[in-house]
Amino acid sequence: MSLEMPLDEADLARRFVQRLAALSPGLLRPAVPPLLDRDPYLSAWINVEAALGNAPPRDRERLRAVIDELDGELAAVPLQAGLDEAARRAVRGLLARRWLTTAESFTFVYEPFEALIPLSSLSPSPAPPADRRS
Repeated sequence: MSLEMPLDEADLARRFVQRLAALSPGLLRPAVPPLLDRDPYLSAWINVEAALGNAPPRDRERLRAVIDELDGELAAVPLQAGLDEAARRAVRGLLARRWLTTAESFTFVYEPFEALIPLSSLSPSPAPPADRRS
């Protein structure tokens, strides 16, 4: 069974990059950069990579296109070393969420940005109910 990547995941990743680009430069330079080469972050990142690599072939093509698009946009954001790689990985984590076998993997990969751009803030607001008065 192929689980096609819903547009929602690509939209979340796009909103993340847009929100990141809109932050003030001071917020893009944390005093302590994220530790990307230590567990539990490293194990979580390996799980994200595996999930992306094991996505159905049709979905991998779509993922590659979205990743290329967003990597280009991230390149224009003035992130300090370490945070730039964390941002690329957060994008991939957002895209891989449906294929991750453990939700904690996404949580760890997204953690460097949760305080700045809470995951809940990336979801579109529900449309207001229609006025049924006629």
